[in-house]
Amino acid sequence: MPVGADGEGPSARDDADAPVVAGFFSGCGGLDLGFERAGFDVALGSDQWEPAAKTYRRNFADTEVLEGDVRELDAPTIREAVAGAGYDPDGVDVVIGGPPCQGFSRLNNEQIELDEMEKDRRNTLFEEFLRVVSVLEPQLVLMENVRDLINRQTSDDRYVKDLIVDEFAAHGYKCEYRVLEAEQYGVPQKRRRIFFMGTDRDVPIRFPEPTTPEGNWRTAGEALADAGDDLPNMTYADTGEKTLERIRHVPPGGYYRDLPDRLKTKKYQCDCEDKDACPHEPEIVKRYGTYLRRLDPDEPSLTVSTNVFIHPSEDRYLTPREMARLQTFPDEFAFEGTKTDVLKQIGNAVPVRLGEVLATQLREYYPDVRDAPPADPDVYEQQSLTDLA
Repeated sequence: MPVGADGEGPSARDDADAPVVAGFFSGCGGLDLGFERAGFDVALGSDQWEPAAKTYRRNFADTEVLEGDVRELDAPTIREAVAGAGYDPDGVDVVIGGPPCQGFSRLNNEQIELDEMEKDRRNTLFEEFLRVVSVLEPQLVLMENVRDLINRQTSDDRYVKDLIVDEFAAHGYKCEYRVLEAEQYGVPQKRRRIFFMGTDRDVPIRFPEPTTPEGNWRTAGEALADAGDDLPNMTYADTGEKTLERIRHVPPGGYYRDLPDRLKTKKYQCDCEDKDACPHEPEIVKRYGTYLRRLDPDEPSLTVSTNVFIHPSEDRYLTPREMARLQTFPDEFAFEGTKTDVLKQIGNAVPVRLGEVLATQLREYYPDVRDAPPADPDVYEQQSLTDLA
């Protein structure tokens, strides 16, 4: 039985009327766990990365897991997996997933050349996601991606987000998207993600309204309180004295910039080969982002990634378990793999609480979806994104 977001609660499998969900690009299962907590039966999870798949299996014992490249998953394999979990392959109600999105990240150019999109296959995996959606033909589809995708354009000035909507339509789903801010939904973290929601039913698409107004946001200090050493993945970093001295000088909410100059990294910027005889002085190296970033205990965390934050009140880095708390994983949810593997799984996940709020919205109006007539999304033949040159 999957653990709940608060470590308690019965499985959705106890509810004979629970809608059935299948997940692809599941990672370690943050979004899937949110759906489980909202009362869905999670029939299927899928990921090609072994550590994430092992974590998923450990925490979703009753769910079938497909470990492999989604491009190699054919219809019989997918349908047999759903049947193996005890569900009718024609009875899957929702398909969810977050196709890898690093190709759309902020570090890349605003405009994406079409040939470059073809080279970076992560940019078109959403097409594979919609292909497997068509295998199961659910009434609802939810796809998550990085917020920066909303600004990305192809070299012929078409927005990628609009091409994704067109691709949904080509598969028979009307689709809308919205950027959600996790801190507005009870997550102790400032995290923005774009969600695409599609349905083949003639009903309006509904995204959840914020549940937590500013002033009541959950803080990093609240999320990290009372994390005991006996929790899984509570692995402390082996930090050297030089780094510890730097950490001691970072105030709450501060980072590398706040260090005294003597503790900042210095490098020679000249071309002198003999540094001992060099007449120049090394210059302070500028650092940005989350480097040596200490959390403010009275604010939500910054976006969780693979870069580990400094504890708000203790002179040390956060443990993987504490990073997972910022992503609202329950303490009973244990991660498999090396420490690096675990941090990557946590950083890539959808916060469990955000997934639960989205799933709760879907569950509340699912009867309307189930009973509605088919929609007419004005389906047309949509070219593959990599064929648009």
